[in-house]
Amino acid sequence: MTNNKPLIIDLAKRFGGAEVRVLDTADLLHRREHPYAVAALDGAPLLRRLRADGLNAIAVPYPRSDPRTALFLARVIRRDGFSVVDAHNVQSQFWGFWATKFTRARLIATIHSAYRLEHGGSLKGRLYEGVLRLMNTGGTRFIAVSEAVEAYLRQTGIPAERIALIHNSLHLPAESVATAPDLRLSLGWGDDAFVVAVVARLEPVKGITHLLDALKIAAADHPQLRLLIVGDGRSRSALETQTKALGLGGIVHFTGFREDVPHILAQSDAFCLPSLSEGLPYALLEATAHRLPLLVSRVGGMASLLEDGRTAMLVPPGDADALAEGLRQLADDPARAAKLGAAAHALVAETFNPDEMIRRVMAVYRMSDE
Repeated sequence: MTNNKPLIIDLAKRFGGAEVRVLDTADLLHRREHPYAVAALDGAPLLRRLRADGLNAIAVPYPRSDPRTALFLARVIRRDGFSVVDAHNVQSQFWGFWATKFTRARLIATIHSAYRLEHGGSLKGRLYEGVLRLMNTGGTRFIAVSEAVEAYLRQTGIPAERIALIHNSLHLPAESVATAPDLRLSLGWGDDAFVVAVVARLEPVKGITHLLDALKIAAADHPQLRLLIVGDGRSRSALETQTKALGLGGIVHFTGFREDVPHILAQSDAFCLPSLSEGLPYALLEATAHRLPLLVSRVGGMASLLEDGRTAMLVPPGDADALAEGLRQLADDPARAAKLGAAAHALVAETFNPDEMIRRVMAVYRMSDE
């Protein structure tokens, strides 16, 4: 097979940064009239978004724990003549590995995070890392979305020549889209409120528990602070319980999963991502489109990309006191906050080009057929 026709696999149950990259990649291939398809779980948010956008989508009818998933994917590969499988997230990579064993397609794994670090060295993290090692035995090529992920892959024993560093990318509008302040008004937050947005999967690795602790500290002398937590996940119930226990119910709002994230960011004053481990999250890039000042942990791709005091405020992971001080400084100094937001916007606009991303991804697809 030499047609470089990719089947992109993403078996995520929820919608996050990896799914944004999958959507962007599919859209860019679609616009170029390059043959492709995306395999996603039947009923998953990603499948709905793909179909709503008129992109080529294939529904996977089995749970991602079901071995029949590999056989289904192998049949799709043979039926539609895919020469390349580009697998995102560990379940996609595991079943993609076995599906390619039944076909002539070559496997590419796009890695969005450091699996072992993301899961705190737990058994789950070690099992996920085992999938990387399994793929490595089969000559898989890897795409890392950040320098930190690239370094992690090399530490697991994957040869440098089989790793391509291809950052996430984003089309940035010249100006932030203006929207009516209906969300703020609906929450009873006045014009003097300083709204900080978090957009993330609600998982322990995102460190939001530390941000809630920080907000409790900072709000004592900065009552104008407000927090929007955008997303869903396993930690939501625990975070809501913590919010209530800290007495923050009136200044913290959980939106759940939203498809209008740009609308929410346009109504926010700052963006925070207090992750304990991270690749290069799309949510951060989206925040720069609105010139929001960034308060983020000094981890992974965020630490590699951003410079403390120039393009963001960087704090140690898991440090509630440092987060609280960052919240205070952003709320106290709007001019400095605006300068940080403008600098981050300029950096992303210069560095992350969607056309360059798809050109380099296509180059990896071609290499996989050599």
